[in-house]
Parts: sequence; structure tokens; C-alpha cells
Amino acid sequence: MAEHQEAIKCGAWSQSPKKADAKVQKFCDEVKTAVEEKINSPELRMFRALDYITQVVAGQNYRIRVQINNVAVIRIQVFQAPILSGKKSPPRLTDEANDGPLNGDNWKQ
Repeated sequence: MAEHQEAIKCGAWSQSPKKADAKVQKFCDEVKTAVEEKINSPELRMFRALDYITQVVAGQNYRIRVQINNVAVIRIQVFQAPILSGKKSPPRLTDEANDGPLNGDNWKQ
């Protein structure tokens, strides 16, 4: 049986969070320092991607729930630019918020 795949609409956030994989964890690892600076918490010992949703734009946005210690979870938004001229840009932190639902609406609530 074929697995149901969510239809992708340019500009819309995916509806169902997906379990974080190695690619999403790598994005998190690459923006960890920027997150530490933004939340004023240097040297987070734990920084584990839990789940995420995506938005296709001129590149791709990721909203990712990240566990930062045994009990605290935050949400981060990361932008991955498209590959241009054969060069891949590193992911860039674009926002962060306290823990909450992963959706396209009410990001800061």
C-alpha cells in the first residue's frame, strides 16, 4: 500500500508535524549558537530536534520543536535557501518562540 503524502502548497505550512530526522537535526546544530545568543543561554548542553513542519517559499522554512534540557522545549524557525549556482547556503535562524503547537498560525502565542 502506498503511504499517504500531504499535498504541498507553495506558501502554506504543512499540516501535520513530522518526526525530526538527521537533516532537521543538522539544521538545528548549525543554528544552535544563534539560538543560544537569542535566548541568552550560552552553551546549551541538549539541543535535540523533536518534530517539525515546513513551508515552501523561495527556499524552505522549517518550524522545529527543540528540546533544550530535560524539561524545556522551544520552537525555532529556520530558513534554508535554495541551491544557487551549485552553492548551498547554510540554514539561517529567523525566529524563536516558547513551546507550543507547530502550525502556521499563532506562532508567538
